[in-house]
Amino acid sequence: AGAALLDGRGEILWRCAEPLGERTNNEAEYLALILLLEEADRRGASVDIRGDSQLVVNQVTGRWKIKEPRLALLASDAVALLRKTGSTLTWVPRDRNALADDLSNRVFYGPAENRQAFAPAGRTFDPERLEKMTETLFIAHGTEDYAVDLLHGACTCPAFQRSRRCKHLDAAQKHFAK
Repeated sequence: AGAALLDGRGEILWRCAEPLGERTNNEAEYLALILLLEEADRRGASVDIRGDSQLVVNQVTGRWKIKEPRLALLASDAVALLRKTGSTLTWVPRDRNALADDLSNRVFYGPAENRQAFAPAGRTFDPERLEKMTETLFIAHGTEDYAVDLLHGACTCPAFQRSRRCKHLDAAQKHFAK
């Protein structure tokens, strides 16, 4: 998934390219939108979003029905974040959205070092905030507390529920996995 946040002059304020594993192109488009909206929310910003997926834009704005249950869950998250941030979403042709397209292509086709260079800001989690319950089970303490399960590679946070990856699990795997 690739997304970028630009200022009024077109300067890049934030960009993200995140590998999503086994996902459809439509799921990747939804997850890119959600990543962008989460960043806007983190900044307390209302943004005008231009997306190149007609399916996502038309489903999120209510013009098209959502038939796929997995997409309905993602659409629900996107709509909630759009409302929370007061952001807008409009469709643009892919050739007018080259930066986001380039970011997603880098993470999909590029080497691992490219992927890390475009990881989302705020993606790391301080391992000191992981409370060890057992050898493989941790509690990630923060604004909300989440259970992190190293044995099964899972976390109870919303980010993991959406994309099967999160900063809590990444921190636990990096610092505590054998």
